[in-house]
Amino acid sequence: MMAMVQMSVGGQSVQVRGILFDKDGTLLQFISLWGSWAEIVLDGLQEELKKEGADLPEQPGYILGVYLEPDGKVKAHDRMGPLAMGSPTQMIGIAAYLLYKEGVAWNDAVRRVTAVYERANERLIEQADIQPIAGVAAFLERCRELGVRTAVVTADDKRPSEQHLDKMGIRHLFDAIIGDDCVERGKPYPDMVELACREIGLQPHEVAVIGDSVGDMEMGHSAGSILQVFIDDEYRFEAAPDSADVMIRGYDEIELMPLKVQS
Repeated sequence: MMAMVQMSVGGQSVQVRGILFDKDGTLLQFISLWGSWAEIVLDGLQEELKKEGADLPEQPGYILGVYLEPDGKVKAHDRMGPLAMGSPTQMIGIAAYLLYKEGVAWNDAVRRVTAVYERANERLIEQADIQPIAGVAAFLERCRELGVRTAVVTADDKRPSEQHLDKMGIRHLFDAIIGDDCVERGKPYPDMVELACREIGLQPHEVAVIGDSVGDMEMGHSAGSILQVFIDDEYRFEAAPDSADVMIRGYDEIELMPLKVQS
């Protein structure tokens, strides 16, 4: 026997054996983790640019895909931007261009920006007060209770993702963690879904994908996931993106009911 459940959400009802979750903005409140990280990175980039007699451009939040207060604090992130959807390698490339533009050789620019990012990552694990999305722990416990297999598919790398989930106390509720560094192609390509399904012993058409970006939804569609659920707990979208099958504001909108189906 293999567990199958009826998943009902937003007027749609499908049968699934697994659910794949994006991490940032889906399992945890995005700014609670990445707001301070972005501030640390921008400060580090400014220090590197000063060595070349330059400064960050005005309104530098676009480099990472965040919106800044006048005092430089991060107030929100661009759900269509690089921090929301890009891989660490892609983001390093964007920032390295700033140094390259000032005459720094590309290899040195990448090395220096990578060091900035690594320092920010180290400080983040120590300092961040990571807040879960409301209801996520109870929903994951429900999945575990019903035998629904779960995995994380994130644009972040695997090791820091596991550290974030450990800090939240929910790592044990996932059967697999797939980071951008685990696959050849990240979001919106299907590679993460395909690898996650292999690791949890399912096929893509047997899983639903839950995420907070268009990249998550396109990834699920391209892999053949049965349902793409867009979560917007911040009420920043009036309607679901075209690539989503349904939009929710919280996990209490998803109902899981057990079925007895022969494998």
